[in-house]
Amino acid sequence: MDEPIELNSISDMTLINADKVAFDRARVSISNEAAERIARGRARFERFMDTKGGYVYGATTAPGARAKVVLSPDEASRQGLTLRNFVPIQAGIAREMLSERCVRLAVYARLSNAMTGAGKLRTDTVQAVANLLNAVPPVPLQGVSCSGEVMPLTWLMAPLADLPLARGEAMALINGSPFSTAMACDVALTAARRVRVAEHIFALSVEASGCPAAHFDRRLAEGWKDPYYEQSLNDLHNILKDSVRNQLNYQAPTSWRVLPNVLASALRAIAEMSQAAELGLQSLKDNPTFVQSTASDAEDVVISSGGYHDHRAAKAIDQINSALIDLCVLSSRQVAHLLDGGGLGLPPLLARTGDGVGAEYLVWGMTEPLEAARCSAGATTLNMGLQDPAGNQSDVVSLAFTAYGKHREVVRSVDACFASLAVAAMLALRFRDNVEVSMKSAFNRHIHDIMRSAAAPADAVGEPLRRINTLLQTSADHLPTVQFAQMFLDVATATSPATLRI
Repeated sequence: MDEPIELNSISDMTLINADKVAFDRARVSISNEAAERIARGRARFERFMDTKGGYVYGATTAPGARAKVVLSPDEASRQGLTLRNFVPIQAGIAREMLSERCVRLAVYARLSNAMTGAGKLRTDTVQAVANLLNAVPPVPLQGVSCSGEVMPLTWLMAPLADLPLARGEAMALINGSPFSTAMACDVALTAARRVRVAEHIFALSVEASGCPAAHFDRRLAEGWKDPYYEQSLNDLHNILKDSVRNQLNYQAPTSWRVLPNVLASALRAIAEMSQAAELGLQSLKDNPTFVQSTASDAEDVVISSGGYHDHRAAKAIDQINSALIDLCVLSSRQVAHLLDGGGLGLPPLLARTGDGVGAEYLVWGMTEPLEAARCSAGATTLNMGLQDPAGNQSDVVSLAFTAYGKHREVVRSVDACFASLAVAAMLALRFRDNVEVSMKSAFNRHIHDIMRSAAAPADAVGEPLRRINTLLQTSADHLPTVQFAQMFLDVATATSPATLRI
């Protein structure tokens, strides 16, 4: 994206703009209006410090476990001259690293405090933060969980380690919860993509099984007052509206019949995740928090707060993880039914004479991903981490990094399970003589073309399966926004599959 996103106020900190930052690599610019608001807020903070001062964590005190230590004016000035003077830079063991996409979102979320006009940073410092989007630094996913987000923020702000700072700015750079907000944005955006992909692969499975259309009749929503149930029925209807499949004359197995119900839970979880993301983007999440009185700046206060702890983000990620695992289980059950074949009018193992063995590998290959996902789906609670060994300051840990790390394990399983279902459905469709699966969308064409690359049907469980897995992962995590949308449009109006960067 060539044109940067112009930020005028906190209302511009939206999930739509986060999507552009994450997937279109958009830069941001601080408008003159926003710069003036930031400057006024900074001047007001300076007046507070000059007239009231007192205990202001990280400005008149040492940081972290030494929060009780009130510094002399000279000591306070020296400790905050640069971020390198203030904290260790790039702390932690740093194993697996966050994706560039998630780090970009963290930079974007770091701007929220400033956009409120009460974030304590000077205009030039805010611009320096925004400029990190030109080349984001590496940030670890593992080994940096702490009571707040100080450790990962020492990585995010490492390029600014020697930037000259004014009082209070060092703490404003490395405290707060921008990573929780970034992870909430990342999960909301990528989970929405994965559920859309899942809907289309489930539709292939519906075609392959001959599942009765009545199971997805939109009139069912009239008796079930759930907007997400209605949405899931509408989604399935729109994908399958041109289907001419021969339908079973009896009800399909449960894993097909409950698709609208389980998809509705996933859609609800995404909506709540999106709300958590936007709340984070438009909140003043700072510690200490500079509270500006609407009556008079004489009534302004600086309050030590929990702005570094976004509990809602981690809990919403847990909910997404649970919903995605349920979709994985449905996909595994459907693969098993398609391979069994008997109740669906399909041959065992979807094999013709001479096909040999191999299709059963689709079920075997789902075993480890499903178990890994289940192991990663436990609730993320405060009952983790060690009590601070000194200072009596940090006795619980912020949860976002742990919840997000589990989420990345879950989505690896999602991609693997739905790749297996896509292959099973395409193999089953070879036996549906009276069914023409629409190959109009670029997404279906990709899967179809990958399957055709197999020398024999049994070979689809090898390289084609791996290529479809890559297709799913790339679609959810990497494709630019417009390009992702084109994947599900008619080929006549979309980018040709040959030109899509998969």
